[in-house]
Amino acid sequence: MENKVTGEFQFDYENEATIEGRGTGDPNKKDLAAIRLNRCLKAFAALKPMAKVLEVGCGAGRQARTLKKLRPELLVSGCDLSQRAIDEAQSYKDGVEYKVSDAGSLPYPNGTFDAVMLFDVLEHVPDVQSVVKEVVRVLKPTGIFHGFIPIEGQPHTLFYRFRESKRLPIATWKRERIGHIQQLTDVGVIQLFAECGLKTTDKSYSFHLMGQILDIADYWKRDRLAQPKLPVWRKKPVELAARLIMFPTWRLAFYEDNWRKGSKRATGLHLTCKKTQV
Repeated sequence: MENKVTGEFQFDYENEATIEGRGTGDPNKKDLAAIRLNRCLKAFAALKPMAKVLEVGCGAGRQARTLKKLRPELLVSGCDLSQRAIDEAQSYKDGVEYKVSDAGSLPYPNGTFDAVMLFDVLEHVPDVQSVVKEVVRVLKPTGIFHGFIPIEGQPHTLFYRFRESKRLPIATWKRERIGHIQQLTDVGVIQLFAECGLKTTDKSYSFHLMGQILDIADYWKRDRLAQPKLPVWRKKPVELAARLIMFPTWRLAFYEDNWRKGSKRATGLHLTCKKTQV
């Protein structure tokens, strides 16, 4: 699997507008965030009290904080490249231990954690393999990994169809607005994980057709509003048009993703693995 990005890519991860992971999750909501949360809770259901869990790329700590709230008997840690994100995460005083860290060089000894989780990280990193190897290194023997991984190079999706589009260049919008520099596929990700010592025990998908339409509308809006020459009077229609698409698709995507969770025609992969390396 090719996972290294050549050349330099500059992205400001200290920009407050790009920090993800604010607030606390709710497993009872009917939205895409709840799908991620519930699939993670299922993956970690067998963890015993005092088990150590790490979230790599935690942002402002939403997933780690929610896990700690719902499973207070677990010892939860989080790390992120952004100092601003970690400062914000620590301000919640949520019982999670946070550290600033590059995902490719984690500040923890070998075999520290019973479980590692990762959401929306691998699409940002220049070398996916180095991050996966670090996850394996800090996991205990037979430790559990669970993550949500955008697979925006997945065949038979709108993202794949528009990969060379000039009118709807979703890959370019995501690269420039939130630093997505990888277009991964499920086959490539699963193969890489296996090569690094993580055996897949469960997989499911989200961001099917409705989720992809939602994403395209969202990033079309972001790109249009970021144009310096866009007149102020045209911003309202852009926001309204995007809202008209995003409002129904957000809820429809929840039902579609639960109904079609086994379908590969999606741009989100939920992956649970067990460490096989000793």
